[in-house]
Amino acid sequence: MYKLKILIIGPCASGKTTIANFLSDATENSSGEYRPTQGVRILEFETQNLNVNNRYLKAEVELWDCSGDHKFEACWPALQRDTQGIVFVYNPSSPEHGRELELLYNYYVTQTSFSHKNCVVFANQKQAADKDLKYSSKLSSTFSRVPQISVSVEESGNRLRADFNNFLASVLGGLRDRSEQEELNIINMQAT
Repeated sequence: MYKLKILIIGPCASGKTTIANFLSDATENSSGEYRPTQGVRILEFETQNLNVNNRYLKAEVELWDCSGDHKFEACWPALQRDTQGIVFVYNPSSPEHGRELELLYNYYVTQTSFSHKNCVVFANQKQAADKDLKYSSKLSSTFSRVPQISVSVEESGNRLRADFNNFLASVLGGLRDRSEQEELNIINMQAT
């Protein structure tokens, strides 16, 4: 079984915790009242049947639900260590979220040379009115190579879970490809 460390990052009040709880089947008591995450919450769960190159694999997932508050910025290097994938979450009805997401992308991806192939953006439609917004227009060209998916826990939870599992399969496929290439390199070095 493979182990994956996935960060969920985004601006404050974008819905990261709601998405993390849903994806991990966490039964945390939610009063509907907004309570900002303090630092990070780590949720662990297993996924079944991830389709990676027509092979079905299992994975243990550590889902790191990271606070969007900049007062925790000193912790960001520790959060990113050994990360295999990043889910960016923002609320498309909040004008400042696009700018904030770009700052986070710059820190977590651009400055660290993290592969954009292991990233995805979830435009979290927290309200019915959010469906009418064109979420891709809220984000700069920085995100042009990153898949952007409109999600809603309330209205299409099964689709959200499928999109997340497809993202995990993509990350896992990349890890397997790199691992196989490293093994081939070792074998080739020993043969010479």
